[in-house]
Amino acid sequence: MNCGEVVRPPAGSPPEHYALVVDDEHTIERVLVPQLRRTIAARETILMVVGEQTAAVVRAGLGHAADGLLWAPTDRFYQRLGFTYARFLRYLRDQHSGLRRVHLVTEPDLVQAPGTPVDRAAAYLSYEAMANRVFAGYGCPITCIWHSGRLRAPVTDQIREVHPREWTAAGAAGNPGFVRPDEFLERSAQRPMTAAPPVTDIDITVRHVHEIAAGRAAVARWAAGHHFVPTAVGQIVAAAGEVITNGVRHGRPPVRIRAWNHDTTLVLHVDDHGGRPIPPEAGYRPPATPAGPTGLWVARQLADVLLTGTGGGRTAVRMYFPYAVTHRHLDVPHIT
Repeated sequence: MNCGEVVRPPAGSPPEHYALVVDDEHTIERVLVPQLRRTIAARETILMVVGEQTAAVVRAGLGHAADGLLWAPTDRFYQRLGFTYARFLRYLRDQHSGLRRVHLVTEPDLVQAPGTPVDRAAAYLSYEAMANRVFAGYGCPITCIWHSGRLRAPVTDQIREVHPREWTAAGAAGNPGFVRPDEFLERSAQRPMTAAPPVTDIDITVRHVHEIAAGRAAVARWAAGHHFVPTAVGQIVAAAGEVITNGVRHGRPPVRIRAWNHDTTLVLHVDDHGGRPIPPEAGYRPPATPAGPTGLWVARQLADVLLTGTGGGRTAVRMYFPYAVTHRHLDVPHIT
């Protein structure tokens, strides 16, 4: 990697966060490859975290110059959505501390099986919105590749709302529909959750701090009973413990814990009687200090999708934990 002083964008300029919307089979060759050539000519470092098909098109278009790019296997970054966000944040921190400016070219893996109980693509856009604030300070441009044919139309529209800039055949262009992160998250937080099943695998209440351990133990038995590997069980229990503790200490007990499964996805729903809205940005920023509050930050990193909601005098957090049945070696992100 090239080392030197990190170049900052001018004060007040939009974050260097670009969308590349792939509309046809030639978009990568027509739009991305020329931009990569310009970046290579400027002797700047590029990290590619993309799928095999995109990698093949880039390598064919760049020829031997492609060997000068950094290539990361997609499973190093793309697992659960929370893992993905935490891993990119850690990578950017490392580059910043080493005074390196790296262009990230990413291609989020958001494919989901039919009947998946939550829209992963829509959930990931909240992380993309916060990247404009949390990632922007590290001085590394980010290009996110999105394939319009693989996404629902509303998600394609929202992609432009969370990326201030977009790559076109003519170069970079501003997105007139860009929405400030706080506005986007406020709107996303108002999406209703589906109703919990009338009968669930777990339905218990916790009233006092000393009962939290029993709640965690119940979650551990439940996850293990669904054949989740020990590492995954530990992650679910850690996330559950943080949310339950928040409900007991900062909400209004009793805290109700319900859990059920949907095929290979475990769903954990925790609510309290406080009725206090959770700030839309809660859990998207790491603690400012080692002693700072970590509750929703930890939970968001360990869950694939975490939803919050307030209504009917209750404050609710719902977490989805998929794929752990088949992923025997889930990588654990650094969450502090």
